[in-house]
Amino acid sequence: MTRHHLDRVRVEGPWFAYGLRVPLFEVDLGQGVYHGNYFHLFEIGREAFFRALGSPYSLLMADGLHLTVASLQCRYLKSLRYDEVIEVHTAVSRLGRRSLSLAHRIQRFAHSGTPETTTEAVMHFVCVREGTPVPLPERFAENLRRWSQNDDDLLGQV
Repeated sequence: MTRHHLDRVRVEGPWFAYGLRVPLFEVDLGQGVYHGNYFHLFEIGREAFFRALGSPYSLLMADGLHLTVASLQCRYLKSLRYDEVIEVHTAVSRLGRRSLSLAHRIQRFAHSGTPETTTEAVMHFVCVREGTPVPLPERFAENLRRWSQNDDDLLGQV
């Protein structure tokens, strides 16, 4: 059996999970999620993760900052369908001075309640202001570090 690159992705600290149902606007006429729309679901989970850490994306935007996707890898294992109950999981894979990498996975729940991974991705981001790479804001980076180190004080707030 060939191992895929995503099988070897290391994450720092725990996974954050955000639950939702697959919305109608993400599916095609066959009621399956269009492959490009999985990235909308990853973004919903990522925004919830940042918000739970006390670093909502709106704070980055207020400072004129943006996390630009520099590269990504995605593996589709099983298709998602309209109205399925899912969780979007997000974890820190790497934290740099001006960049970070996040691992994502989407799980759905069978009727038995057993989770089943349907999609995995790793996204590499660079913090930019007006197209120029800049350091991640210190409070944002510190919150990510604390999460990665499994800081009980921070976990209690999430």
